Amino acid sequence: MRLFWVCLIAIIIVIGLYVAVHRILINRATIMLRNRAQQTTDAAVNASLQQLLGWGQTLSSQLVADVWGKGVLAFEYHFDSKQANQQFNRDELNRALASYADEHDLTAVRSGKPVFVVTDWWQYEGILHIDVAYLLNESTVEYVSDLKRLDHHHDNK
Repeated sequence: MRLFWVCLIAIIIVIGLYVAVHRILINRATIMLRNRAQQTTDAAVNASLQQLLGWGQTLSSQLVADVWGKGVLAFEYHFDSKQANQQFNRDELNRALASYADEHDLTAVRSGKPVFVVTDWWQYEGILHIDVAYLLNESTVEYVSDLKRLDHHHDNK
């Protein structure tokens, strides 16, 4: 009977170690993917803003809240809107981002989808906030789809 309990405890310890190591490896891979996607998105946004506004400023992004899920590759940029010498809009930025993706042979997870999508655009106290999603995985595609449904639901009220 004692041998049974020793074996049971050993099995529980092995399963616990497996789950812990597996979780660490998955989290590490997710962080590496997010960092690479953030660097690519930062480069695309900065090049697009350079093209649209003709400025040499370099913006760094922040991850959009984790509430949407750990795999969502959406990043927020903000800057003083007075720094932009000319006006530009969401559609122009989407077109510039699409052009950047074409020039750099970037592809989305689903063919026919854009690589980058401006998911949010708002101004508060003179600061322009822009959210850009990089459609590199299914989580981000679902996030953008959910946002579109929310916008559509909000518009119909």
